[in-house]
Amino acid sequence: MPILDQNNQKDIERYIAFTSHFKNAHFYQDYRWSNVKKHLKSEYVYLEENGEMTAACTIYVRPIAFGLTILYAQRGPVCKITSPDIVLRLIEEMKPLVKKYHAFMIKFDPNIQDDKELEKQFKKAGFYIRGEGYSKLDLILSRRSMVVPIEGMTIEQLVPTFSKHTRRNIRIASRSNLEIIEGGTKENLDIFMEILKITAQRDHIEYKPREFFEDMLNHFTHDEVRLYLIKHEDDYLSGAFGVNYGGRMMYYHSGSSNVKRKLYPNYLMQCVLMDWACKTGCHIYDMGGIIKEDNEDGLYMFKHGFTQDAPMDEYIGELDYPVHPILYHGFNFAYAVVQRIRRWMVMRKL
Repeated sequence: MPILDQNNQKDIERYIAFTSHFKNAHFYQDYRWSNVKKHLKSEYVYLEENGEMTAACTIYVRPIAFGLTILYAQRGPVCKITSPDIVLRLIEEMKPLVKKYHAFMIKFDPNIQDDKELEKQFKKAGFYIRGEGYSKLDLILSRRSMVVPIEGMTIEQLVPTFSKHTRRNIRIASRSNLEIIEGGTKENLDIFMEILKITAQRDHIEYKPREFFEDMLNHFTHDEVRLYLIKHEDDYLSGAFGVNYGGRMMYYHSGSSNVKRKLYPNYLMQCVLMDWACKTGCHIYDMGGIIKEDNEDGLYMFKHGFTQDAPMDEYIGELDYPVHPILYHGFNFAYAVVQRIRRWMVMRKL
């Protein structure tokens, strides 16, 4: 049956094996991620030929109002997308879920690069694309990520490609007797949460609850998810999660303290994670999205020092398939109003 039976452990293992080994698959599409996103209902749809899976799509049910929902495939589906056909086949298999959850829209956010010809094909097939012209604040996930190509390289080969300023800060960090601590123990997670709290207060941002990170560590393997801390004497200076999945290392959630910042622990942290990525055969080190490409923005400049002139990953964007067009357009109108207010508040803060 194309909708995964969540009581069948053998089928679950097949699904995990397919999504985790598919090139450029994203951990958001892994069956185990539902243990992290457990506040949302999840369903799993797949296609197969001759008993072998050819496509998979992990779907999260997002309640909206009045019993209506959106079916959302975060960084999905997992398959080779050269035309809308395979996505349309998955939508056909999702029809029982559309009825079950009273969904008025199916939203895909595939892990594929921007492609103008493919965009035209999706639009012709009835999709609406939230891509070019939309800011990070308009989308659930950023369309652009700052990345470092690392395939076949070592950390020693990578460092000379960084900016002069970045190399200087790495040298200072390397000579400062900083201690690198790895492991998702209760004590380490307590320390990480304190660092996140400090970062959130300093930068006026929100952060995930402890349970979120506990679930990541509990449901993914040590080869996939790791927590690193950087310490100097009695002070913990920096913490970060790295996610190693589908040939891509993601610099995931991170934070830093307010003390000894001139020891540049965050620069050393990048080298630690890149070294792990290189040693495990990753082809991309992903530093995550940005709000704006601006030399006055500290976060952008920090990331740019590592990525230099490497082109950003630019995803195709969100592919909306309206099941009920009137409800879909009404929702988008209301959502646009909310986003304008949100954008105004964020820009004031920036």
